[in-house]
Amino acid sequence: MWTLLTGPHVLPRCVLRIEKGDAQMKIVTAIDSFKGSMSSQLANEIVKRNVPNHNVDIFPIADGGEGTVEVFVELEDGEIISQPMTSVNNRPDKGHWGWVEKSRTAIIEAAEGAGLIKADAATLHPRNHTSFGMGEQIIQALDKGAETIILGLGGTATVDGGIGMLQALGCVFCGADREPLPVLPIDLQSVEDIDVSGMDPRLKNTAIILASDVTNPLCGLQGAAYVFGEQKGLAASELASYDEAMGHYRNVVEKVTGRNEGDSAGAGAAGGIGFALLSFFDCSFESGFELLARRGNLEDKIKSADLVISGEGRFDSQSLQGKVPIGISRMAKKHRVPTVLFVGKAEDGLISLPEENIAAIIPIVDAPMSLEEAMTNGPRLLGQAVERAFQLIGIGMEISDGSDYE
Repeated sequence: MWTLLTGPHVLPRCVLRIEKGDAQMKIVTAIDSFKGSMSSQLANEIVKRNVPNHNVDIFPIADGGEGTVEVFVELEDGEIISQPMTSVNNRPDKGHWGWVEKSRTAIIEAAEGAGLIKADAATLHPRNHTSFGMGEQIIQALDKGAETIILGLGGTATVDGGIGMLQALGCVFCGADREPLPVLPIDLQSVEDIDVSGMDPRLKNTAIILASDVTNPLCGLQGAAYVFGEQKGLAASELASYDEAMGHYRNVVEKVTGRNEGDSAGAGAAGGIGFALLSFFDCSFESGFELLARRGNLEDKIKSADLVISGEGRFDSQSLQGKVPIGISRMAKKHRVPTVLFVGKAEDGLISLPEENIAAIIPIVDAPMSLEEAMTNGPRLLGQAVERAFQLIGIGMEISDGSDYE
């Protein structure tokens, strides 16, 4: 088997030595998605294909955004449910969500019912985007008999404060004339009252888990409009007025529910869907990665591994604030298992981070190319980078075994 000889700080460098017996390493690969290039599942499968002589255990990653359903279904032996729903632009669509029969758990992505990738580019603006479809999927999960619903909050085009979702769940939003407001356009400033008498009662007996790595508040410079609004179609000149309207909406919700959740961690997630869920329901809020790691027993897998592989599209100083690769390397550090990262781009000349248990940071781009080319060719570039890295590990294997390397 492989023995890892490490320095006093867990991994200033790592030497691999073969003992008599099985020469295979046990490797856990838990690479995050390369946004716009390849999913976490695909990236990890590429690692496994290019490391054929070792025992590779794939652990796909999701943070609550796109791919969350796929990952949970894969890890928990579930299935994908396909049913009609309303699109983010308020048109008939078909949606998908996850179902795990053994635990009666539904997994729903806001990116599906309110997703940015599903929004019309020609009309990209939060006033044209509703989260109604997400509410419909919650009803579908209740109809299926869900006892637990995991809601992934990420990848949305909405900044509707969860109005659309709540409308689908039975809430009626009224204006100053006491008339119900339509699904679209979104007009936060016009909300004056909310009738919750038609809310689906089954929600009171359902455990709701919010999965997100976004901890922003609802309003202010760190809130849903200012931080995420421009990528969803808000002009810079609209941010202040939209945030003010969101503040008005927050005040109405707090008056109706008696809860003050506007500054709670995650209230600004998914354009304020987090705020709506925290205000109207008894929810628990968890980091998407930590929830996945716990339910998938990631730490147990890492504990018995010889090497951990992770990575993401762009690795920089922001990654050190707790993004997936750092969370994984810190988990591995507890068990003295070294970590190697494969990344699309490493900022600031980062080569390794021994203090974070990262032995090497390996960019996969191997020649001058545009970002578009790199994203298009991401799977091929990752495969080649993994193959090169393990050629070097093979050389180290020969040297540490005392054999001649030919």
